[in-house]
Amino acid sequence: MERFNLSNRWLTFAERTVALEYESLEVAEVVEFLFHDIPTQADILPHITFHLACHEGRFSLHMGDDLHYKGNDRAMFASSLLTEVGYHLADTCDGGLFFHGAGLSWKNQGILLPGSSGMGKTTLTTWLLAQGFSYLSDEFIYIPQNSQKGYGFARPLNLKPTARPVLQHLLNFEKHADQILSHAEADIVPVHLIKSAKTDLTGFENLLGLNVAPLKLILFPHYQAAQPFTAQKLSNAQTSWHLMQTLINARNLPGHGLPEITRLVKTIPAYKISYNEFGRLDQQLIKWLES
Repeated sequence: MERFNLSNRWLTFAERTVALEYESLEVAEVVEFLFHDIPTQADILPHITFHLACHEGRFSLHMGDDLHYKGNDRAMFASSLLTEVGYHLADTCDGGLFFHGAGLSWKNQGILLPGSSGMGKTTLTTWLLAQGFSYLSDEFIYIPQNSQKGYGFARPLNLKPTARPVLQHLLNFEKHADQILSHAEADIVPVHLIKSAKTDLTGFENLLGLNVAPLKLILFPHYQAAQPFTAQKLSNAQTSWHLMQTLINARNLPGHGLPEITRLVKTIPAYKISYNEFGRLDQQLIKWLES
C-alpha cells in the first residue's frame, strides 16, 4: 500500500495560525474538505499544533498529550476538529474583535450576523446564499482594531438537523449525501452545493484568499416559528450590549473590547429581526444596505 508522507498544514485567521500534522489519506481528505478556503500566512507562526491520525478506520485528534477525539465517526471527527481549531484561533487573539457570528456580502457590502448557537444564523445564511449573497462565514467574523472590515472564517456550513425541512428546496440532502458530512448534531455542507451561492468577493485581499468585506450592516436574527417578521432598529448602546454577548476574545482586549465595539457601532446601523419565514427578507436587507 502506498504510504502517505507526513503533511503539515497551517491555517491562518484573525492574525493567528494553528498547525495540523497528519500522515493519513483519510485525514487529508477531511482537512481538505473543512479548510480548503482557509489561507496560510507564512509570516505568522503557529502557536498550537494538532496531531491527527486515522488507523484502521479510527480517527484521533491530539494536542500535545491531550486527546480531544477518538472514534470511527468521520463526521464527528471533522466536527471536533472544527471546534478545536476555532477555539484556539480565538483563544489568544488580541488584535481586534473576534465574534461568534455569520457574515455575508452583497455587492461588496458586508453584513455581520452575530449570535449564539440555535438562533438560526446558519440557516438564514444558507438561504441568503441561495438568493445570491456572497459567503464570508457562518461561525467566526474578525474585525481588526480601528477597522470596519469583516474577515470571515470560510468553513463549510454547519447546519442543525432541524434545518433540513426548511432548506430542502435549496439542497437535496439525500442526493448529495456523499458530499456532506453528517452526524447526529449537524450536517457539514460545502458552500458550493447551495444553488446561486457566490464566493466572488472583489479586492486585493480576496485575491489572496481572504474572505473580507467592509461592514455596512449588523443584523441580530432570531427565528421564531409563531412570530411574523418584525424589525427593530437598535440604538448604539443596545447594539454594543448585544455585540458584547458574542465577543469571544473579550478577555484579551483593552476594556474587554468595549471601546472598539463603541467605535464600530457609531458608523454601522444595527437591527434586531424576528421571523417565521424568509419571504422577501433578502430584499429588506438589500434596501438597508443601499439606503
